[in-house]
Amino acid sequence: MKKLLFLTLGLLLLGQNALYAKAKRYTIKSGIVEYQTSSSGSILGFGTSSEGTRSLYFKEYGNISVQEMTSQSTSMGHSSTTHTKTKFQNGMVYIVDEKRKVIIKKDMSSMMKDKNMNAMGMDMLESMGGKKVGSGKVLGYPCEIWEAMGSRMWFYKGVLLKLESNVMGIKTTEIATKAKFGVRVPESKFTLPNYPIQSMEEMMQEQIGKHQSQSQEEEPSDMPVPQAPKMEDVQKLLKGLGGMFGGK
Repeated sequence: MKKLLFLTLGLLLLGQNALYAKAKRYTIKSGIVEYQTSSSGSILGFGTSSEGTRSLYFKEYGNISVQEMTSQSTSMGHSSTTHTKTKFQNGMVYIVDEKRKVIIKKDMSSMMKDKNMNAMGMDMLESMGGKKVGSGKVLGYPCEIWEAMGSRMWFYKGVLLKLESNVMGIKTTEIATKAKFGVRVPESKFTLPNYPIQSMEEMMQEQIGKHQSQSQEEEPSDMPVPQAPKMEDVQKLLKGLGGMFGGK
């Protein structure tokens, strides 16, 4: 389940549509943004906190983009460091799994068929009770401020520049510390490690097989083996939530 959660969060960053190469995730052609992130709170009575950074590189109005995140977390007295890298390219999502040294890919094109993905994202926010509450500036860039699901978000031309969230006792903040738009982004920023590529479906089947093998070893043979979520259920979740990251 931890692996499935990791992949789900990665995919929620929003895939693009390969059938509509001119679809726009953002209304600005290219950009480089660096963020500072932090969170703190309590889960089931146990304190948790994290500090980290995130970098966003995009071109072709977001049809090609890469995000890198590094965070240091502390929970129940234990510390850990996490690094993730996710790439979107014309409908395909690639998530780098550094632990297994593989790249997980998923075709999201069938879920995103609207060329105006910015408006689609705002429509999704509104359907979840979100609304525009004002305007402001981050790093001098004029932003629309939106509120939804316990979060307040600052968008500049569809790009999230600031986030404040308080959900289930966890307070999270993310703010851009540097931002450049309409610039040439080095091609090296869009390069992924030379790892084997595995489809999400193949990865899930592999994880289900390992889980079933472990369960059969640990439980009597007449006990039912817990089943992983069905792929179609995961896709429904992604389709329902993915659009909210498109911005406006």
